[in-house]
Amino acid sequence: MPGRVDDLLVICPLAVEAVSVRAGSRGRDVVAVVWAGMRARREAAVLAALRRNPAAAVAVVGVACALTRDARPGDVVVGEVVDAPHATWRCPAAPLLAAALRRHRGFTRRVHRGVVSQSDRVVARVGSVPAGNAVALDMESGSLLELVGEGRPAVVLRAVVDTPSRPLVSPATVPGGVAALTALAAAGPALRAWARAVAPGRAGDDSVVDYSVVKVAKEVRHR
Repeated sequence: MPGRVDDLLVICPLAVEAVSVRAGSRGRDVVAVVWAGMRARREAAVLAALRRNPAAAVAVVGVACALTRDARPGDVVVGEVVDAPHATWRCPAAPLLAAALRRHRGFTRRVHRGVVSQSDRVVARVGSVPAGNAVALDMESGSLLELVGEGRPAVVLRAVVDTPSRPLVSPATVPGGVAALTALAAAGPALRAWARAVAPGRAGDDSVVDYSVVKVAKEVRHR
């Protein structure tokens, strides 16, 4: 059965990220894209889009800073866990997106899986941030998952714009930004395949698989 218009809602913090995602969707299935604003400042727009697309799987898509030295600009990170100041989120559907990206012939970027850490402040250099077990750093993913809430499939996809050896600058003005935004556009087909795969009743058999994002209490996350 072909995907419906509301199979996928993409939430992008920056307008330039939303433009890239829309560019990657031209001539293909319709994908709902909402611009959330840096630090999720356009909360009302996100909530309105969620109400308009109640059955949609959600992908938080944007650029990020890598926290590991084996990543380079244009690589992508699929967040299996999002560690934010206010909560930790687990994304059971993340492995399916990573697999869809690797299967898609038109997507040639390296795919990393792991923890995405949300910072509540702008950093001048990625190397000054303690990485812990995180592979990427952003400023919105946890806040946006908070708006999405539990009960529907959601995933975080971030394209690497800077690495620990480079200063953090606007993604629109650094060479790494071009590679990152191009990667976001190229990820469109894999995102749509992922949304169809996690839709209810499409697990491939009679079993019911719940890919809904899960909020984890901060008190137990480091056990």
